[in-house]
Amino acid sequence: MAEDPREGIVTAAAELFAAHGFHATRMTQIAQASGLRQSSLYYWFRSKDEILRAILDQNRVSLTAARELVRHDAPAAVRLYIVLYQDVVQMCSAPLNFYSLEEAAREQPDVFHDFHADYAELVEHLESLVADGVAEGALTRVDPAGHVRTALSLNEGLQYRFHSRGAEADLHELADSAAWTSVRSVLVDVSDADDVRAAAQAGVAGFAAAPASEEVRSPTGAADMV
Repeated sequence: MAEDPREGIVTAAAELFAAHGFHATRMTQIAQASGLRQSSLYYWFRSKDEILRAILDQNRVSLTAARELVRHDAPAAVRLYIVLYQDVVQMCSAPLNFYSLEEAAREQPDVFHDFHADYAELVEHLESLVADGVAEGALTRVDPAGHVRTALSLNEGLQYRFHSRGAEADLHELADSAAWTSVRSVLVDVSDADDVRAAAQAGVAGFAAAPASEEVRSPTGAADMV
């Protein structure tokens, strides 16, 4: 096959799982929704479990970054910026908007049990990054749990808008704006914000607040927000 249809399969399956439930969805339905013959579907995915794993793996981009960066010695504000940026890109790029996935996980906990564990781990790592920033003296003495809850709520709201009206927004500009807002709002010295953004765009340990396929550009974009 010349073209890889996995993205279309995963998108179709995610919508069917959310609408009808994982157990009630048949591979024949996924094939039909993907515009494929059932034999072609099995060429790419041997089972519904494999498709579900692909959906959940797409939801682990920011968690993967957080796991690595929480152990790194780069400034905490830079590491926090990168993880929050990656979180928005991940959710905007996912086949299903976060709220639909969250609802599916709530209604089918036996199937989506990893979803809640992954989210809890992401929150834990983000709280650790905020606490590190406070300890370094770079971030104000905010409550890490409260700030992380607010930052993730911002990200989740933005991804919902993106999925609803994606053609009107550039997801990387959206991700940068969200990370900029959440990090700059707690910097002790807001004049450091541009340097934090530039370092985050340059990258740490292979993760960056910049499009992976594009050359890193000098800081531009999001309007200053306090």
